[in-house]
Amino acid sequence: MMRELNDTYDVVVIGAGPGGCMASYASAKNGAKTLLIEKSQEIGEPVRCAEAIPSIEEFGIKPKPEFVRNIIKGGILFSPSGKKVIVTQDKAQGYVVERKIFDKYLAIRAAKAGSKVAVKTTAIGLEKDGDYWNVIVEFLGEEYCIKTKIVIAADGVESNIAEYAGLKAKKKPLEICSCAEYEMANVKLLDKNMMEFYFGNEISPGGYVWIFPKGDTANVGLGVRDRKKKAIDYLEDFIENGMAKDRLKEATPIEFKVGGAPVSGPIEKTYTDGVLVVGDAAGQISPLTGGGINLAMDCGLISGEVASKAIKVNNWSEKILKEYEDRWKEKHYEYLMNHLKYRKILEKMSDDELDALAEALGESLDGIDLKKFVKRIITKKPSLLKYFKDLL
Repeated sequence: MMRELNDTYDVVVIGAGPGGCMASYASAKNGAKTLLIEKSQEIGEPVRCAEAIPSIEEFGIKPKPEFVRNIIKGGILFSPSGKKVIVTQDKAQGYVVERKIFDKYLAIRAAKAGSKVAVKTTAIGLEKDGDYWNVIVEFLGEEYCIKTKIVIAADGVESNIAEYAGLKAKKKPLEICSCAEYEMANVKLLDKNMMEFYFGNEISPGGYVWIFPKGDTANVGLGVRDRKKKAIDYLEDFIENGMAKDRLKEATPIEFKVGGAPVSGPIEKTYTDGVLVVGDAAGQISPLTGGGINLAMDCGLISGEVASKAIKVNNWSEKILKEYEDRWKEKHYEYLMNHLKYRKILEKMSDDELDALAEALGESLDGIDLKKFVKRIITKKPSLLKYFKDLL
């Protein structure tokens, strides 16, 4: 692998999550000499998410038993007092995957397209060198300098690479949702093909609790933006005393996961001369649900296409790379900013108001557009108008 670290590349992708793997796949497939680097010794480890994804077919990937653990047909939302709202529309459908295997599958796919891969390789610096960037990395205690024309920063919520390149990517503590999750055996599910979501300021302030069926197991976790207690303490409280306690009584953890989800919307700028920023590093994750695999994959794909195109025309200036931001924003920006608005509304609500919202929604939330949805709420519960009037 040291040979790869001493080479010169057209594109170096930092971070082998779904976004980075898709970026290196698209870049290599379109003819750019590409290197994908990952700081962990094993791609897919450690897992830091609930592993649900709405679609993979759009990326030309067939759902395979090796990484698909469950097919999801929708979600059941619970208000603080236990009122249920069932959601089965498109965005609530999809899969729960085994990220350890899925991420590795994506990396193998990138390698088959021609990308080189370096694991246990940590990017520790970035320096401009004429028209190139020098990516300083550490592998087994030794430092190497990799020369490249374009860097794609897909290095997660704590992204240093974007900062090294002069882009503002650092998140403030309250812009990050702290997440804790157990994968558990012996969970009694309401429905093996439905995700469960629990809301309330007592159980998960600024976030929600989830139970995602995963075949023989289930992911039971939560995200919070409150700093009074640790995320794990809120999770333990829910398991012991929450609405699903009877169904979790016999459950036992087989894996523990922690992580942070940036929920403040996308960063201001995701490109500069010879640098593109993708996935959690770019804030390309729903501020409402914390879901980001699908977004990261699509934005990664776009970044790889734009990078390889820039290499072909021998121009990787900011002006050329702006196409990446134009394309991903056209597809996803409105969705992200709407979800940011909804999150800000929900976190202002008391538990009584969350109950009133659930009551206004009724038992099903399918096939209804935003304006009809808001009108339904304020017709049934006029007291909620103050929160939703700006969405009309």
